Order: sequence, then structure tokens, then C-alpha cells
Amino acid sequence: MKSHSLDDLQLFILAAKYKSLTQASEHLSVPLATLSRRLKRLEVKLNCRLFNRSAHHFSLTLDGEKYRQLCEPLILGLENVTDRIAQDRKALSGKIKISAPINMTQVWLKHCIYEFAEKHPDICIDLDVQNDKIDLISKQVDITFRIGDLIEMDWVARKLWHLPFGLCASTFYLEQYAPITHPSELARHRLITVNNDRHWKMTHQISGEIFSYEDTFNFSSNDVLLVRDAAVKGLGIAWIPPYYFNNLAKNNHHLEPVLPDWQGAEREVYIMYRDRDKRPARIDAFINHVYEWKSRFNMGL
Repeated sequence: MKSHSLDDLQLFILAAKYKSLTQASEHLSVPLATLSRRLKRLEVKLNCRLFNRSAHHFSLTLDGEKYRQLCEPLILGLENVTDRIAQDRKALSGKIKISAPINMTQVWLKHCIYEFAEKHPDICIDLDVQNDKIDLISKQVDITFRIGDLIEMDWVARKLWHLPFGLCASTFYLEQYAPITHPSELARHRLITVNNDRHWKMTHQISGEIFSYEDTFNFSSNDVLLVRDAAVKGLGIAWIPPYYFNNLAKNNHHLEPVLPDWQGAEREVYIMYRDRDKRPARIDAFINHVYEWKSRFNMGL
């Protein structure tokens, strides 16, 4: 079966509307020699003459008219599909599939997404929260948020901010002990940690002194919000990102920073998406919203 160029077929359908090759060439912005060559190529592939040509006039043959009637709906249908796809990509509508860590979403990202959804009611948000690294392609994810080095090959990864770690405890717990002046005193306290972060390495932000702790922990969990809640309950001193506890210091929970001049190594927070360009307008709108939202709220970092 012979294959035909859709471009040549489309050119044939368009050229058939005009009374001469010169007129068709001018209206279609295709050089006369190119137009003539491509129509001739189509005739050769079809093994029939499509046009009656003269010096100043051309018209469809019977075969040409029949071919036009059969092919014109196909070409117009393809043009409609192309137009609909282009309109869909330009419109602030459709669906965005977002993947993000559970706790980060629960603490602050949800507010950013809620605000975007209120601003763009015609865009549907499908938010998938989990801490495990998932296959973004098979899950048809448009945008994902990642912490640390969980970067996907062939995805655009843009840094949102640096995420430090710090110590905190409830005022109820701290009131039971003498003030803590150095991390070496932590060994005398009840300590709370996330399961995968049992090596606390912290640096004094002024002197540059480095201190490490990886001994006994009195409470641990794989969920940082449970670790924070344990600190709120007065079970000990916790090692978590400051945005999990800074806001709580301002309300009735009374969770306070401990040794605020000492911080852990910062981890990067990334927003990731598939394409460097030619993204749908709804994707660009969400990305821009995240950075605009971030400029207004610093999550206590």
C-alpha cells in the first residue's frame, strides 16, 4: 500500500479552491515551483491526473474531484483535532496530576494547592500524597515535589528552597531542666527522632563548630508529624525541620526551638515537571503560582 504525505494532501485540498496555480501559490504562501512539484508528486503516487492545467487556469479532473470529496473531511477533521489540542493546551482548564510527600503536603503545600484551585476553578487537581518514590510516568504525574536527592532523570528539577533541621521541645518539657547551652548536653535528655534520621549532625551557625549525636533515642517514628506531636506532648527534644514547629511556638502548643544557633545540613526541596518548554498553560500557571506563593510565605524557614 502506497503512503501519501498528509502535507501534500492538505496542499491539494487547499489549492483546489483556487482558479490557478499562481493564485493558489500567492494565497497559500507556497512558492509556485514548490506547489507544482508537490501536486505532481501526489499525482504520481496516485497514478492519476488530478488537475487540468493551462497557462492561466486549472481545474479538477473527475478523478481529482472524487479524490477531493473523499479526502476533504479527513483533512478538516485532522485540522479540528489539531485546533482542539492547541486550545486545550492554551486554556486554563483540564487536569493536573500532582505527587508530593505526605507530611510536607499536610503542613503547608495543601494551602498553596487550595489557593490555586480557588483561583482556577476550571482546573481539576488530582493530588497523590505518599512518601515512597513512585513511577511518575506510569502514574501520569504532571508535577511532583521531592526532598533531597530523589531526582528523576529527564525531568526538570527546580529548587524551591533549602530545608534545614533543628531541635525543638515543648515549654512543659524544657521547664523541668536547666537551660541547654551545648549539644553535648543532649545525652542527658529524652530524645525523639524520625526513624531514618538517627545521626544528628549539626553545625553552629556562628563559630562553625560541628557536633554529632547517634546514641540512644527514647521515641522514634517513620512519620515526622508523629515525632512533632510527641515533642508537643512533652516526651523529649525532637530533631525536625523548623517549619514543622516554628508556627506552633506562636500558639497554645508552646513548642520552642532548642539551641537555635545549631542547625543540621540543609536538604533541597524541588518542584519537578516533565518538559522544559511547550507545557500546557495550566502547568505553567501552577508552577508560577507555587513560586509566587512561596514569595509570600516562608514556612518559618
